[in-house]
Amino acid sequence: MTLVLLDIDGTLLHGAPAAHTEALVRAIRDVHGVDASPADVGAIGPGGRTDQEIARLVLRRHGLGDDAITTAMPEWMRRAEAIYPGLDRDHPDPVVAPGAAAALGRIVRAGGILALLTGNLERIARAKMGRAGLGGWFPHGGGAFGSDDERRDALVPIALARARAAGNGATEVVVVGDTPRDIACARAGGARCVAVATGPHPADALADADAVAADLAEGAALVEGLLRAGPS
Repeated sequence: MTLVLLDIDGTLLHGAPAAHTEALVRAIRDVHGVDASPADVGAIGPGGRTDQEIARLVLRRHGLGDDAITTAMPEWMRRAEAIYPGLDRDHPDPVVAPGAAAALGRIVRAGGILALLTGNLERIARAKMGRAGLGGWFPHGGGAFGSDDERRDALVPIALARARAAGNGATEVVVVGDTPRDIACARAGGARCVAVATGPHPADALADADAVAADLAEGAALVEGLLRAGPS
């Protein structure tokens, strides 16, 4: 069985996650008393980073030391997750990748086990999927999130361990994402990777993936091909 781990922003959902960014910076203000703004997040290039890493880099820009950031990180995560639902109601619905449900169904029919792999804090990730109408594809208890580890490269082993603990027999992993950091994360975890050029990076910047697709529908077809070809 192959575990297929999908990124959210830029892959399953398109467009700038304004409510998410606002939740992160409001939590920084509340916990650290730092006048952070969405512009701080944009300045560090958030694509493919975990939320914890984004918070650390923003706080460093404002002069905080790593010890203080690390000590307060659990409190900051709780606050960001608590803030997000209220902000989410004030922003437009997420733009779901065209044909997302059909693409996920295709992967499942080919024998893939679906789970999320995202830098989003888990409660924010689950809220996004629920609002997008995709939550049913990703049961609780699986996947890996930015609340699990600050380092995205640590997330594939976490997701695989959860899949094995659930007894589904997963031995292989394919990551589907839209940034070079998704590809690096897959490689760090010994996984294959299908990149989709639907985020901030063009196809030529994703060439280190096993395969590159123009969109999620084509990406699902490439994943299906990898699954039918068998283990790498």
